[in-house]
Amino acid sequence: MKLVDYNRVSALQAACALPVLFGMCVLLSACQPALQPRGESQTIGSMLERNGQSAERLFMSKVSAKKIDDAEVESLRVEAAALNHYQKILNLASASGVRAEALRRSADLRIEGAERDGNINMREVAAATELYQRLIAEFPDYPNKDHVIYQLARAYELSGRSELAIDTLRDLAHEYPASQRANDALFRAAEMLYLRKRYQEAAAEYGRLIKQDPTMPYWQMAQYKYAWSQYQLSNPELAVSSFTAILSQLKIRSEVMTMEQLLAFVPSASAELLRDTVRGLSLALAAKPKGHNINAYFAGLPSNHFYPLVYSSLGELLMNKKRYTDAASVYEAFVGAYPRHDLAMRHSENAIAAYQRGGFTGLKISAQEVYIERYATAILASAVEGEADAALTKLSKLLRDYTMEVLAFRHAEAQRAEDSDADILQQRFAAVAERYRMALAMFPLDANFATTSMRYGDALFDSGEHKAAAEQYLAVAYDLASYNKPADAALAAVKSYRAWLNDALDAERDEAQQAVIDASIQMAAAFPQHPERSRVLLASAEDLYGMQRYQEALAIAEPLLENAQWVDLSLQIKALSITADAYYAQNRFDKAEIYYDRLLPMVVAEPVLQNLARERLAISVYRRAEGLRSSGENALAANTFLRAAELSPSTVLRANASFDAAGQFYVVNNWKKAADVLQGFRSNFPNHRMAIEADKLLAETYQKSAQPALAAAVYGHLALVNSEPLATRRQASLMAAKLYDQAGLREQARRAIEKHIAQFPAPLLDAQQFRLRLAAMAPANSELHQRWLKEIVTADKRAAEPNEASQLIAADASLQLAMIDVRRAKSAKLQLPIAKSLALRQRAMQAAIDSLAQASAYGFSDITTKADYELGNLYRDFAKALMESEKPRELRGDVLQEYVLLLEEQAYPFEEKAISAFEVNVARVRDGVWTAGMRQSLLALIELAPAKYGKQPQLEDSYDSLY
Repeated sequence: MKLVDYNRVSALQAACALPVLFGMCVLLSACQPALQPRGESQTIGSMLERNGQSAERLFMSKVSAKKIDDAEVESLRVEAAALNHYQKILNLASASGVRAEALRRSADLRIEGAERDGNINMREVAAATELYQRLIAEFPDYPNKDHVIYQLARAYELSGRSELAIDTLRDLAHEYPASQRANDALFRAAEMLYLRKRYQEAAAEYGRLIKQDPTMPYWQMAQYKYAWSQYQLSNPELAVSSFTAILSQLKIRSEVMTMEQLLAFVPSASAELLRDTVRGLSLALAAKPKGHNINAYFAGLPSNHFYPLVYSSLGELLMNKKRYTDAASVYEAFVGAYPRHDLAMRHSENAIAAYQRGGFTGLKISAQEVYIERYATAILASAVEGEADAALTKLSKLLRDYTMEVLAFRHAEAQRAEDSDADILQQRFAAVAERYRMALAMFPLDANFATTSMRYGDALFDSGEHKAAAEQYLAVAYDLASYNKPADAALAAVKSYRAWLNDALDAERDEAQQAVIDASIQMAAAFPQHPERSRVLLASAEDLYGMQRYQEALAIAEPLLENAQWVDLSLQIKALSITADAYYAQNRFDKAEIYYDRLLPMVVAEPVLQNLARERLAISVYRRAEGLRSSGENALAANTFLRAAELSPSTVLRANASFDAAGQFYVVNNWKKAADVLQGFRSNFPNHRMAIEADKLLAETYQKSAQPALAAAVYGHLALVNSEPLATRRQASLMAAKLYDQAGLREQARRAIEKHIAQFPAPLLDAQQFRLRLAAMAPANSELHQRWLKEIVTADKRAAEPNEASQLIAADASLQLAMIDVRRAKSAKLQLPIAKSLALRQRAMQAAIDSLAQASAYGFSDITTKADYELGNLYRDFAKALMESEKPRELRGDVLQEYVLLLEEQAYPFEEKAISAFEVNVARVRDGVWTAGMRQSLLALIELAPAKYGKQPQLEDSYDSLY
């Protein structure tokens, strides 16, 4: 439906009036002053009335119809002629009334012609717009101005100026509330706002319309769109009340349960709107906040005959939206408010279906329980009274299905319960058992009656009613021929009686014991091929064993064990178990070992029995290994201990046997086997009391087998065991570091050394040697290299007692650090601007001088003389750097020569300092010292002062021999 459908003006009718109108315009223009009364505006309509004509009819006599061959072409021709005539009128100095009418009709024709063949002629629209605007401007009191404003809004819309169209329509409605077009304009403005999703504004305009008389043509549609606007604005309360107002206007005299019943109260043209109203009401109700009460909503309505339809529609909507619990709550609310309604049972079923589709099993079961409680009696009573039509049969089946689902769920729920209180668990199963009893009474002819009876027995058993459960099982096994597993029921009866025996009071024990025996005999006789028959017969032997009457138990079990007629292995297993256990209990381990050996391969599928048999066999084997060790058969003892460990599921025995096996392998120098067993021991028993001893033994084993890396890893682990003495941990850490280094694993060695230093900073010498090793492992002159050298120096300074060996290491580290400063100073080039680079070089030199002084201060001749040599060399290099420094480019000739002489003067003192440092170093020969640093100093002096030192070949030869 087109939202803006303006009233059309017939172009052909207007054109037919042109000849008379045009003649009258000319006449009126000539005599205008005489025709216009003073103070009264003249209109074409008033003039026509004075000529005996009405505004709707221009000819006095009837004009015969003219046959038109092509109506469309003729219409276009007439329309063009009309526009042409109106334009001529506008070009003349016509009377104001004539001009105004010409403006309006010309604009109307143009706006009509602008919309043709589905296309819009924007030029015509623009022309019409301009004409309407001129008309309003020139004739503000035009009698038909509401029409002009209406048409102008239409022109604005056609030209795409929607905002102007909306404002114009709203202005029309506000300025001309009595106009026939006011409501139309207001509605169309609201529609345009709604289309543009300006719901707040649209709602305001719709709201003005719905405040009027409901019989007003636009009222129902405005009410409908107002409701949707409020829904879009997320105002569900207002939307609900607005949709409800539409339904309340209907003359509904009886309850409406279907849409077809509702549509019967309205014309077919309103059917779609009414369908959408119900849908909107449902959406609005669904959008209301959680916890709202739909029953309260309907209770507040004075006339709510449509409530069944809305409940159903809302529930269906929520189902489609997959809001299953909300849908179920709507259906349940209906049932709660109208329990006797014809739809109550169906909505109860709908609620159950909603929970089913949503996967809310617990809620579904609860709803089914309510359904059973509410309707079971009536459904079953109707069936008994012979009213078993198709619908009732379906209901009975549904009731039965619900009942079985509830039973299965509640039974499984009780089985899954993890309540530690046995009494509470039994109460749960007792409740389930009562449900089974009621179900059996309700459906005695059910095809699954026997299966339900069996489950009834299960529930009784779990509830602690073992005697009653056994009686129920016996009835299923021997009285209900329809049950397909009677032997299982018979076995369940035996187990139930045995459970009763276990819990029986002293006064009941004899009766319970006889009941177990009778049930066992009855089962063995009735079901000779039952796979559990042998176990039932051997149960008495187990009872005797439990009473420590071992010889009597053996008297029953051993004959069964030797009976070759029994092909069922379970019988042999049971007999073997009882026999082996009876011998073991009497400490007859030789016989027990024989039977356990036979038993083990047959009980793979029975872990508990297998573990017990293996453990007892392992104990026997372990005791034999102890004897071999005592007799000096170490290799055989090691393997026997291993077998005991492999057999035993006991952690304690397995750990002891493994450790003992490793010790025996170590004794016989089987390093690989000893290491393998010890590794397994460490992995499997890290918290064993012998774990530390195993680590020590494993480390020694790796060392003896020339595997330093593996030994280092174990020693590293031992170093972290706080329970060990400090000396032991320190020695382990030391060994780990040395062995990693020995193995060539630099990274592991580095980490191990760092850990050792951090954990055991004393004794100092060990730590210093390790720091020196870390410095050697680092890249030369790197930050890491310097860090460890500095730590050596720092550690020596902090030492409480001097240590000459540590001081020597520290002196060497200090000299290495100084040499880094020396190289840094020498690398500082003297370049322009000389003042800046000279300052940098001087700071670097001072740092190097200080570092060399620190190294020299330790007093070790090799270090001191090397430091002094490097000091002199530092001065000499600086003097040389001064002479070779970059010269200012602007110096030429004598000025340059003078600058060079100045540099020589600056360099000379540093050469003198160098010579002095070398001389001090060489002078130490008088103290009987001759080192590489002193020899290097002498060679430097020969080069710097050849006149003084270059003629001493004998002295140099002597020095060389000393060196």
